[in-house]
Amino acid sequence: MKIAHEWNIAVALLPMGILIGAGAALGQAPFPEGPGRDTLLQVCTQCHAPNRILEADATADEWQFILYDMIARGAPVHEDDVDVLEKYLIDNFAVK
Repeated sequence: MKIAHEWNIAVALLPMGILIGAGAALGQAPFPEGPGRDTLLQVCTQCHAPNRILEADATADEWQFILYDMIARGAPVHEDDVDVLEKYLIDNFAVK
């Protein structure tokens, strides 16, 4: 009976593990390695889902505006990270 009980617990917890794993993968996989990535994942995803960044369809000028607008609204980007984050967003996500 104990084995059946442990099996039921494992089966009940499986969906939660899948969701946690999928969330971690979604949060990092689509974002290329490079300077600015960690800042983006730590700061931007505090308020925004990763897909919001991926689907922004913004030009370089729009990313610059968005970044400074978010900082003005209280995004906790350290001043040493602003230029690096701006370059990361533009290099990886700006539409031409």
